[in-house]
Parts: sequence; structure tokens; C-alpha cells
Amino acid sequence: MKQKYTILIITMITGVLITGCWDKVEINNRGFVIGLGIDKLKEDEKKEEFDRIKVSFKIPNVALLGTKQTPTKEPSFYWEGEGESFDTIINEIEAKSPFDLELSHNKVIVLGKEILKDEKLFKQTLDGIDRNRYFSRKMHILVSQEDASELIAIKPNEQPLVGVYYSNILNSAVSNGTVIDGSLNKILGEIQETESAVFPMTTKTFNNERIELIGGVVVKDYKFRQELNNYECKFLNMITKDNYNIMDIHVDYKNVPVAYKITSSKSEMKVTEKDNNLILDIYINTEGNITQHEFGVEGLIANNKAIHGVEKLSNNKIKENINNLISKLQKDSLDVIGVKRTLYKYNQPLYKKVNDDFDHYFKNMKVNLHVDSKIRRIGIVR
Repeated sequence: MKQKYTILIITMITGVLITGCWDKVEINNRGFVIGLGIDKLKEDEKKEEFDRIKVSFKIPNVALLGTKQTPTKEPSFYWEGEGESFDTIINEIEAKSPFDLELSHNKVIVLGKEILKDEKLFKQTLDGIDRNRYFSRKMHILVSQEDASELIAIKPNEQPLVGVYYSNILNSAVSNGTVIDGSLNKILGEIQETESAVFPMTTKTFNNERIELIGGVVVKDYKFRQELNNYECKFLNMITKDNYNIMDIHVDYKNVPVAYKITSSKSEMKVTEKDNNLILDIYINTEGNITQHEFGVEGLIANNKAIHGVEKLSNNKIKENINNLISKLQKDSLDVIGVKRTLYKYNQPLYKKVNDDFDHYFKNMKVNLHVDSKIRRIGIVR
């Protein structure tokens, strides 16, 4: 009897192991969405009364990876559709296309700028993205100056797949602090915690054959508020995270231009209260190298006095730019530097006191900057 049961169990296990996938789809029939754009529809673009958004994306031609003859040598295929919601549009495109769409490989979502100016539509779009179980939380989300579909449709010379192109740029640039981190997990977390977030901003360039990152877009209460240029975004990163290879600071020492390249920076914030006002102290430490001054000027920075002089000038330049940035943010009470989050983590009594009227406290907050720059190398001296 035991032998019969043993044979039965072995037979069942063998049957499971050798059974093929019932829902197998050949790779040539899969549409791997790599880059995706979402735009607000203009009135003359609507095909149905309830159409609100346009979704566009690129699918790589995976047949090119094989050895068989392919009907087309195009590296990717462009698709777009209109509708009321993201999921509905994807389903309708899938019904019309010869592919089974695969969203789990998507690397970037580009939002048209007009979506951010429509609070209700922006909320609905973010909700559709957040609820989609296929999207990676590490995926990048950006805002485009033009319609997102225009950026998705172009073919950069260096990389025909826009999603891969963005991913290659962002993965290294975000880690070293030269651009804003626009990962989906970070953006959604900031909006939920502080109601504010900064999206990386992108545009077309070079005869519409390339794309580039040009700064950031600040959103608060699901509304477009301000734009930040690339330089301002770097100083925002200097406040909010530790970075390396972040930027060059240019100063004039004894009427000679000197370039101080920051190779690493660390920051810390402390928030206190005095006379019923918030006091923000920001401590920033940078290290870097002298990469350039002026050919033929010998011995300018080859001594401690000159090095300390350049360090002091660099400190002042960093303070000036950060003060300008914070003043700009305070005008609209845009706490994208994390003051409220810092209070919540480290000073609960003060957080509870100011939380109900935080915008007022943030606007009137006093800021003290403490910057310490250290020059580690001055280059080759002959």
C-alpha cells in the first residue's frame, strides 16, 4: 500500500515539473514598455466626451535581437491612445496592438507640464500610477516642458529607446547629486508626508534629436508652484542629502578666477524656536579640489594662506546661493528642504505647536547657514 502511495506522489510531482506554462507568450509577441508619457488632452484632441489624458510609449523591436529576418529594422515602435484613465487606455491599446504589453520593465514616466496645472487630473494621474502593481517603485518620474508624447516619440542619436536613455542619465546623476531624485517611491512619499515634492524637469534639444534635464518643478497641494533651474537643484541637493561630484564653485581670488570642484558634501539640519519663530540651522561640509585658475599665474594657491582664502570665498558663494534658494521657497511656503519632516522626527512638541499653521512659520523662519569647505588638492604644480 505504501509503495502505491509513493508511486502516486512521484507521478504527481513529475507531472507538475514537466508541465509547460499554460499562458506562455513568445518574446516576439511581448511589448516591453520602456518609456511612457502622459499628457492632458486638449479639447480638439478629444475623441470621446470623457477623454481626459493621452498615454504614449515606446516598445523595443525585440525581433532585432534574434537571427531571423525581421519585417522591419525599426529599433522601436511608438503607440499612443486617449481616454479617461491610464488603465483603460493601456487595455484599449493592447486590444488593438499585436503585443501583450509588459509594464514591469518600464524605466521612466514623463508627465506633460499641463497635467500639473490641473489639480484634479494630477491627483487622478498619480493615483493611477500608484495603484498599478506592475510599476517599479524605483522607476523615474519627470515633468516635460512640452507634451510628454513629443519626448517619447523622438529617437536620441545615442540611444533609440527614450526610457533607457533617461535611465542611463539619471541613475548616475541622482547618486552623485547633480540632478533631483525623481524616483516614484520618493516623489509619492514626499507628497504624502509634506504635500510638496520636486520633480525633475526635461525638454527636447539639439534639433529635437536629444533630451536633457533642465532643473525641477515644485509641486504643493497637487498644484504647480515654481520652477528651479539646474544650479538651484544642485544646491537643494546639497541641503537635503549627502553627495559627491556635485558641482564646481567659481570664485575670484586676487582678481584671478578659481574653480573649486566639490567632490563630496554632507549636510545636517536643526530646527529650534525663538520668540515664537522657527530657527533653521543648516550645517554643510564640503571637500574638493582646485581644478583651474589661470595659466601662467604661478604660486597663486600653492600656500596655506591662499588655500584658506579660496575656501572662505567658496563658503560665501555657497551661502549666497542657498540663501537665495530658501528665500525663493519661503515666498510660497514650499518646504521641499524637509523642515517639517525634521521637526516630526526630532522635536515632536514643536511639531505639534506649529503644524496647524506651518506655512506661516515657514515663511517667517530665520535661516542660519554654517558652511565649511576644505580644499584637498590643488592639481599639478610645475
